[in-house]
Amino acid sequence: MPPVAAGTRVSGATGALCAILTRPDGQADGFARALNIEGIDTLAFPLLHIAAQTDAAALSALDRALRSLPSYALTVFVSPNAVAHALARFVHLHSRDNRDTADARAGDLWPRALPVAVVGPGSAQALAEAGIAPPRHRVIVPPGGPAARFDSEALLEQIDLAALAGRRVLLVRGDGGRELLAETLRAHGAQVDIVSAYTRRAPQPDALAWAALEARMALPGPCVWVLTSSEAVRHLATLLAARYGTRDGVHTPGTPQVLAQILATPCLTSHARIADAARAAGFDRITQCAPGDENLLAALKTWADPIQVKHDDR
Repeated sequence: MPPVAAGTRVSGATGALCAILTRPDGQADGFARALNIEGIDTLAFPLLHIAAQTDAAALSALDRALRSLPSYALTVFVSPNAVAHALARFVHLHSRDNRDTADARAGDLWPRALPVAVVGPGSAQALAEAGIAPPRHRVIVPPGGPAARFDSEALLEQIDLAALAGRRVLLVRGDGGRELLAETLRAHGAQVDIVSAYTRRAPQPDALAWAALEARMALPGPCVWVLTSSEAVRHLATLLAARYGTRDGVHTPGTPQVLAQILATPCLTSHARIADAARAAGFDRITQCAPGDENLLAALKTWADPIQVKHDDR
């Protein structure tokens, strides 16, 4: 895998606020633009690499499932990446097998009788963009609101598990992941097929990426980490230990002062599991907000507003 290049906002004023975005490369662009409008600079430090599935056996299993969708009682997509990559493959298969569907959208081809379940609004939006949305299609998603939870547990509360006993369920995800959905569905008698539509890898930041992060740590403007994946946070902990050592100084090949600066930087997380991972990595200024980009943006504005007001009053 090629190294991850550093990514910074065009602006980069030395005293500006900065959000360090850790989503996969290319998947934080829209969010970064929204932050820039609010006067918050961004630094891209991707902690996951997402790519379409290329393993022959995994692709064969995915193709078999997509070609037999009418045999399933429910399809579950675990993430927006699962939606995007699986539906791209689905449309590709149809265009290859049926020339008359070459320009069709996934929503035009998806069986109307097959409901779709997703963990959160990001996946529901990805489905809608592909043409799979009410009223034509039934989409099951945990409800929003101030107390919203977008995770496997919340999704399972919305599914009629008893009605799936003895019936086939398709679970679409990346390589690996939590087993709660599959285990719970099987415990209620469902026959679960798990297929992988994409791969997740832990990228190794290159010298430019580390230099950009360390340069930003040295600037006076306040920073905040935006952490949206517990897997990514665990990878960050591994990267920091390898480069700087641990906070207690057991292994210090790098500069401990930089590690202290990084761990002292506030973190914004979107789930309790991510907050727990950040705490285990050594961060201690952790704020948890409701999941979803809208809530993350609101939380970042709440963080930035008093700092911007203080700066404007100088």
